[in-house]
Amino acid sequence: MDDFTIVANSVLDDGMTRARVKVTGGVIDSIEKLQTEISESLVLFPGFIDVHVHAREYALPSNSDKAQKLSWERMTAKETFQTAGRAAINGGVVLFAAMPNDPVPPDNEKTYGSKLKVANTSACPVIVFSCITRNSAPWADIPYKLYLDHGHSDNSFSYWEDVETSLRRYSCRSVFFHAEDPVILHRNSHLSERFKSRPPEAEVSAVRQILELTSKYSIKSHICHISTTEAVELIKDYNKISSRKVTCEVTPHHLFFSASDHQILGDGLEVDGSRFLFECNPPLRSEHDRNGLLDALKCGDIDMVASDHAPHTLEDKFKGAPGIPHLDTYGAFASWLVKKHAFSCEKIAEIFSRAPATLMSDFIEGEFGSLKPGKPANMTLLDLSGKTMVAGSMIRNRGPLQTKCAWSAFDGIELPGSVCKVVSNGRVTCFDQSS
Repeated sequence: MDDFTIVANSVLDDGMTRARVKVTGGVIDSIEKLQTEISESLVLFPGFIDVHVHAREYALPSNSDKAQKLSWERMTAKETFQTAGRAAINGGVVLFAAMPNDPVPPDNEKTYGSKLKVANTSACPVIVFSCITRNSAPWADIPYKLYLDHGHSDNSFSYWEDVETSLRRYSCRSVFFHAEDPVILHRNSHLSERFKSRPPEAEVSAVRQILELTSKYSIKSHICHISTTEAVELIKDYNKISSRKVTCEVTPHHLFFSASDHQILGDGLEVDGSRFLFECNPPLRSEHDRNGLLDALKCGDIDMVASDHAPHTLEDKFKGAPGIPHLDTYGAFASWLVKKHAFSCEKIAEIFSRAPATLMSDFIEGEFGSLKPGKPANMTLLDLSGKTMVAGSMIRNRGPLQTKCAWSAFDGIELPGSVCKVVSNGRVTCFDQSS
């Protein structure tokens, strides 16, 4: 474990103040509040947590046939837990959650245990999700993920009656939902453009039915990658009358990019890039929805930001693979919210640190989400006057992207702010090659 002292504007539980934070043996020894004014651009946050990451690596069964081995090789060509861990740290993340949409679903104790062993190769701590499948049942107090899609898959549900049958077994469990109504997706599957074949009403309909099942079976529900303001309103209205809150997340790409028939916009400006790079599920929405999501995040109707990091290779993106990588630029994106959209640093700490830590508190050890003496040091230091510019597979003045897929949707777009230092479980683990 490392010993060091950081003097910076620090976001503590009672607000932001300039402070001297001393770490000894990996534990926060003391936090001394200083009387000087907050003037410089360095800000120390509780370590950022990303609750939605696809590492693309899973345990290959020893009796795998040739087809299974080829599938495993294709996945690990995109990302492993080692490369995802490095990318997470490069982006200011001290803990991430790994989603379970693997060709071999971790839907039972044996396959889940194998996935845990693979996840332990990450330099960044990992929470591993189990996948809910049609015949699975909970066996431990761990987080579970349920996928909805119209294609027949071992990992996803195409019929609501199957969803309800399975959720009966998961009463009082923590379940994350991919919320797109498979009936509507099937009805529109003949449309070639993703933002038309997966329309807003697919999300709205799915969220409405998930909320009904949440109430019926006492599920601890979390809605992943919310993309429409109407779905946000449904969750908001539900939480007004429910004793157990349903939480939700929004991705950097749904906050930054939007789509129309003719163009992709980035923060309201036309993006110079191939449209296939921005394909994702759920798809990019209109400028109206994008701006509404920013407002909902700022006012608290959306609980947190999560990357939905999907590190497909450029070759697979060209073939239509949905998803966008974000881990390397996660901290810089937080700076963009501060500099471009007037989010306070206290709000950034809430949506990148405290809310994710609270959501995952039953599944993590150590102290996450706050800076407190006597607790293990988990912290992210940002320079709000810095710049993060991706150029190809590199971040200028910093070094290569650590994600194995080696590309970013922010290529050529300057994000205001940069990650200076990352401390995960008391160890300085920043991969900034310029420091």
